[in-house]
Order: sequence, then C-alpha cells, then structure tokens
Amino acid sequence: MVEKILVLPRADVPERILQHGFTPVTDELFLQLVNHPNLHFMDRPAAEINPAFKQLIPYVIIRLGKEYFNYRRGKSGSEARLRELRSMGVGGHIDQGDISPSDPLYMEGLRRELREEVGIHQTPALKTLGFINDDSNEVGKVHIGIVHLLDVDDPGLTSRETHLVDCRFSPLPELLSMKDHFETWSQLILPHLPS
Repeated sequence: MVEKILVLPRADVPERILQHGFTPVTDELFLQLVNHPNLHFMDRPAAEINPAFKQLIPYVIIRLGKEYFNYRRGKSGSEARLRELRSMGVGGHIDQGDISPSDPLYMEGLRRELREEVGIHQTPALKTLGFINDDSNEVGKVHIGIVHLLDVDDPGLTSRETHLVDCRFSPLPELLSMKDHFETWSQLILPHLPS
C-alpha cells in the first residue's frame, strides 16, 4: 500500500513562508498553515517529485540546558538524498495514520514522530520557532519545515531508529563550527538557535 502524506499546494503557502531560509513564526502564520482548508493527502512517491505541492514537516530541535541534540542520518534512512549528513531536527511526514478524533492532525503527527524516533511521549515545553524553506535542492523544493524547540531534562536521550546514528548533545558553538557537515535545513536554523 502506498503511503499517503499531508501536502499543501505551493500556491496556497503564504508567500512569507516561501522565502528562502528561516522565517520566524507568528501564531497567525502557523495556524494559517496547519489549518489550511486545502491541505490533503497525496501518494508519497508523487509528492516527492512534484514541487507544485509542499509537504508539511515538523522539525523539532531538542535542547538540554545549553546543548542541542544532533545526529547523523545513517545509510538505511528513507530519504536517500540526506543520508550520511548530520541533522538537528527530529520529525517527518504527517500521514493518514495520524488522523485522531481528539487531537489536531499536525500535532498528532509531530508527537508520533517524536515517539518513534527518540521515545519522547510528552511535549509540554514545545515552542514553535518558525519555518524553513529551501527551494535550492530537490529535497527542499517539496518540503516546508515547521521548526519547534523542545526542552528536555534527559541527557540519555538517544535514537530508537536505525537510521539515526551517532546521537549526542553538543553546545551551539561546536555545532556552528561544523555547520558544513549538516543537511541544509540544519544549516539554515543553526544561526537562529538561542545560545
């Protein structure tokens, strides 16, 4: 069975969000995007090659004190274009299985990704920071990142997925010094993270 993922026609994405790089959030923009009436599910293989649609991707940055969770995408990840690159964000696609009678679709998908990838079940300290758009490469052309910051108190946080490897918490200056080893979205968000 073909996976169906949440998309929004590019023409319906607010122009401000489509600017290259990181755009700080406003509650109005966030709600406008995640509650848009033209959001719908599309077969993933078609969505991955059609830049007329943007896939909404929760991209959660996890912070422990003054250090940030980061990892390397292993060789078994589903997105071949990002393999072997380091990343700051935990998250992924919203799919039909995320439909819930009690929670908004976007937030249910975000929570599922955190459970699956790093075993986080509660998100009380979640703060929305903004959006990432990067139309300069084939991955970015079909995705919009919605960036969240989650403060945790567990230094033992680690991956529950085989494709997220070499997990660790690192101070921001160290991460900035190795920026070129990260995938594009991480490179775009790193300069905007609170120190």
